[in-house]
Amino acid sequence: MRQLIFFFSFVPFFSFSQAYNFNKQWEFLGPDDKPSVVKPQSASGVGPIEFIRVFQKNSKNLLAGSNLGGLFFSTDGGENWINSGSDNWPYSGCGWADFYPENEKIWFAYSQVVDNNGKPGRMGALGGIYRTTNEGTDWTLIGNPTSFGGSEYRTVYGFRFHPKNAKMLFVMTDDGLFLTSNCLEEAVKWTRLENLNGWIYDLDFQGEMVFVSNFAEGKWNIFYSNRDKLELKKITEIGSLTDKILTITFEPFRKNLLILIDYKDVSDALYEYTIETAELKKLMNNQMINFGAGHSFAVSPHDSTEFIIGHSITMKKWNYTNLKEQKLGGSYHPDVEFIAYDPVDTSKLYLACHGGVYISNDAGLTWISKCKGLGNAEVMGMDVSESDPNQVVIGCYHDGSSVRADFNKDGNYFWRTVNGGDALTPLIDPTDAGIVYTSTQYVGGGLYYSTDTSNNYTNIHNSNSVGTSGWELGAVLHPVDEKLLFFNFAVKESEGKGNFDIARTPDAGKPKSAERISDFLESHELKSYKVYGIFNNEFYPDHLYAYVLHLDKDSSGKNITRHRLFKTEKARDSANVVIESWYELEIPYSSWIGDVEGDPSSPNQVFLSYSSSRDVIANPEITPGLVYSLKYNKKTNGLKREIDITENIPNSIAGRFNMVCVFNNEKELFIATRTGIYYGTAKTQKGKSDWQQVGFGLPHCKIYGLHYHQGQKLLTVGLYGRGVWRYQLE
Repeated sequence: MRQLIFFFSFVPFFSFSQAYNFNKQWEFLGPDDKPSVVKPQSASGVGPIEFIRVFQKNSKNLLAGSNLGGLFFSTDGGENWINSGSDNWPYSGCGWADFYPENEKIWFAYSQVVDNNGKPGRMGALGGIYRTTNEGTDWTLIGNPTSFGGSEYRTVYGFRFHPKNAKMLFVMTDDGLFLTSNCLEEAVKWTRLENLNGWIYDLDFQGEMVFVSNFAEGKWNIFYSNRDKLELKKITEIGSLTDKILTITFEPFRKNLLILIDYKDVSDALYEYTIETAELKKLMNNQMINFGAGHSFAVSPHDSTEFIIGHSITMKKWNYTNLKEQKLGGSYHPDVEFIAYDPVDTSKLYLACHGGVYISNDAGLTWISKCKGLGNAEVMGMDVSESDPNQVVIGCYHDGSSVRADFNKDGNYFWRTVNGGDALTPLIDPTDAGIVYTSTQYVGGGLYYSTDTSNNYTNIHNSNSVGTSGWELGAVLHPVDEKLLFFNFAVKESEGKGNFDIARTPDAGKPKSAERISDFLESHELKSYKVYGIFNNEFYPDHLYAYVLHLDKDSSGKNITRHRLFKTEKARDSANVVIESWYELEIPYSSWIGDVEGDPSSPNQVFLSYSSSRDVIANPEITPGLVYSLKYNKKTNGLKREIDITENIPNSIAGRFNMVCVFNNEKELFIATRTGIYYGTAKTQKGKSDWQQVGFGLPHCKIYGLHYHQGQKLLTVGLYGRGVWRYQLE
C-alpha cells in the first residue's frame, strides 16, 4: 500500500532527480535466520534449501543450495552461513553444487534461470556450470548452453566426480550425459557421451561400476557400465511400469545398489540390485515420495544396515536386516528435500527442507534449525508500513507470512512468522501499523485480518462465507478510505461456480460485511475465469483494475488462457453499479501481467509491466517489451497510444507488484526486474531517455513487491529467493 502523495515545487526537475544517490549498496533486511514464532508453526522457516553437500575430508565445510536463492557455505559445521557469491551470478538460483573432492576451497555450481517445481530448471542464456577456486570470491563460467548442446532450455540435474580421478567430471542433463577429463583447466572441454539420449537424472559409482538413471522416449531405464570403459548396458529387470515412473534415484549400499522409484499412480517402491548376480529385488512398497524428487534418500556410511527415506511429510529410518522402521524426530519443516550423513560423526545428520537447514546430533532423535545467514526466503508478496517503514510484512512460498516489527516496543525489530504454509499477498493499513493482512493458499486458508500485528487474526474468507482463491489470491486497500478492502474469492453459487471474482468490505473484522463487486460472467459473458490480480490507482482513488485469467478455447478447441485487463472508475459506488461499470482495456499482448500503475497526468493513462520478457537469445526480433505506457480514449476507452518504454532494461524475468509511480513536481517511475531496480523520469516514460539503475549488490532474483516511502526516500523490495532488501535514495 502506498499513500497518494503530491509534492508541489518550482525547483527544476533535474535538481530533484540529482538529489537521489544511485551509487550505493543495497541493504539486506532479512529474514536471515528462522523467524521467531508465538504459536507453533510447522510449515515455516527462513526459505527452501534443496540440497546439502558435505566435504568428506572435513565436515566443518558445507554447501547448501536454493533453487531460487543461490548457494551458501559454512566453515563451522552449519552454525553460520555465508552467501557464496551467487548473488552476483546473472541468475542467482542454484540447482546443484559440490566441492572438488581434493580441495574444500574449489566448488562447482549450476546456475539456473528458473526451477521446475522443486527440481532443477533450465539454465537460460546466461546460466550454466560455474567454478570457484577461492570459496566464492571469484566465479568462472566453465559450461554454458553452447557447451551442452546449444540450448538455453538445457537442464542440469547434477554432476559427479570420478572416484579415482577427481578431474573427471560428469554432468547429468535433460539431453544426455556430458563429461570433461579436466574440470580444473582454464578452458574446460566438454564431450557428450554417445548413444545415451534423454534425461540423465541420477548417477552413482559402486565399486568398479557406474550406474545411470535415464528417461527417454517415454520410458525410464537404468544403465550400468565399468566406470572407466563407459560402455553402457541396460538393466532389463526394472519391470513393466517404466511409463508410470516419475523419478529413479539410487544409493550405493554394501556391494550392491538401492534403487528408489517414485511412481505416478502406483505405490512408490525401494529395490535392491545385486551387482554380482544382476538380480533386482523389491524390498518395500508404500514409500510416499512427496518431496525431494527422490533425493530425500541416504545410506549410512557407518552402519551397513541403515538407510533413511523421506516419507510424505516426514522421514523414516530403516534397518535393512528386518526392514523395521526407526522413528526420527519431527521438529523440522515437513517438506524434506535432501538428507546427508556426516562422514565422521556417527550421530550427526544434515537435512535440507523448505524451512532451511536442520542438523541432528543424536542420530535423528531431535533436530535443530541451523539457518543463521541463509536469507533465502521466497517472497511472493510484500508490504511496508507507511507510518513505520521499518515494519514489513511478507508472504512466502513454503514458509508462511512473516512480519518484521518492533514487537516488544524496545526499538528492536525482528522477524516473526505469524502463519505457516504457502503465503501470498500481505497488506498493512497505512494509518495503523497494527492492522495487518496475511494469507495462506491451502484449503481452509485465505486472507487473514489482525489488529495486533498478527498475534491474533480472523479469516476474512471464512467470516464472509466465501470460497478461498488459493494460489490466485489478490487483495488491495483503497488509497484514501484505508479500511476499505478489495479481495478476490471463489464463487460457490451454481451459476459461475469456481470462477474468481472481487469482493469488498469496509470492515474486514466484521463477519458478513463483504459484498461482491464483479461478475464477469454476467457483464462480459466469460464462462470460466479467475481474477488473478487487483490493482488500484493512487492518483484516481476510485479507479480499480482487475487482471483476469480467461480460461477459454482456441479455434481448434484447445484449452488456452487469455490474459485480460478490466477497469472500473466507481470502486466505492453501490455493488450493482460497480458490477455493471467494468470495461475492458486493450493491452499490448496476452501474457502474464506483473503490475498496473496509474499515471498522475491523466485518468486514462496507465503503466503496465509484464512478469517477463524473452530471456533467450533466439528470435530477438520478436522480443516483446517489459513495460509499457498506455493511453486510452476517454470516450471510447479504446487504446489510443501504446509506447514500449522498456528501452535499456535488459530482457528479463521481472516478477509481480514491481512498479511504483510517484508525483514529485514531475512524474517518476521505479520498476524492478531480475536485473535490478530502475528509475525513470518523465522523458523515460515517453521512451525518450534511458533508465538509471538504482544501486548495486542486489541479488538477481524475481521481484515480488516494490515499495517507495516518500517521507524517508526508501525503496524496499521483496525477492523471490533472497528475502527483503532496502535502499536509501538520499
